[in-house]
Amino acid sequence: MADEVVRIERSENHLTLTLNRPEKRNAINRAMTEALDQALAVVENDREIRAVIIRGEGRGFCSGLDLRDLEQTGAGGIPFDKVISRLGACPVPTIAAIHGEALTGGLVLALFCDLRIAGAGARLGMTPARIGYLPTYWIFRKFVEVVGPANAAEILYLADPVDTARAREMGLVHKVVPDAELDAAAVAWATRIAGNAPLSIRAMKRTLARVMSQAFEVEHQDLDELGAQVRSSKDAKEGVRAFLEKRKPVWRGE
Repeated sequence: MADEVVRIERSENHLTLTLNRPEKRNAINRAMTEALDQALAVVENDREIRAVIIRGEGRGFCSGLDLRDLEQTGAGGIPFDKVISRLGACPVPTIAAIHGEALTGGLVLALFCDLRIAGAGARLGMTPARIGYLPTYWIFRKFVEVVGPANAAEILYLADPVDTARAREMGLVHKVVPDAELDAAAVAWATRIAGNAPLSIRAMKRTLARVMSQAFEVEHQDLDELGAQVRSSKDAKEGVRAFLEKRKPVWRGE
């Protein structure tokens, strides 16, 4: 249905999830996270689904968390971590088809997919430093896992979106295609995956996850506490307000 915040389309043996808030550049709010969570639960329990595509409706993939929602509900109000955790643990391969902007939470959503195809005109970035916010430990870990610490530092510290040439160079995306060919390219990969032996693919995904599971395993309770302090700081509140009011934030380091 047109009014669904996540539109679900079932092909013979793969599923396409379309983020469907084009008027908000597909910004992620509570309704969207809940819809994604429910859709992924369906995938977990359907052995006939062998691949999942995530794409965005309208001009871009996803502009990030809906800051108006964040301002109203607080840092813990949008259960985004639950969704990306479930996405990362999805038993079948997931493909992000990225066009236009994939920013902050939108890039994280793509990052927790197994494969990422980008349209040539896409821009990918992580901009929480601009609003005094901080990703969780698991998001930092995923960035380092995918692109390494040097590229993660560039993405996070500069807070400037990169074009697809730089994203491909970093390993942030696997493939770049003309914008008009993006959906077809994602479907082609999903179809190719679905045509392989399903038990092998599921076992491969579990094995890859297990191989990486201990690679960055460190004690991080103090970092979680530090993150909570940053996300609840006066600067974080000022950053969100400044963004919504379209002005430059006034940082006070408190």
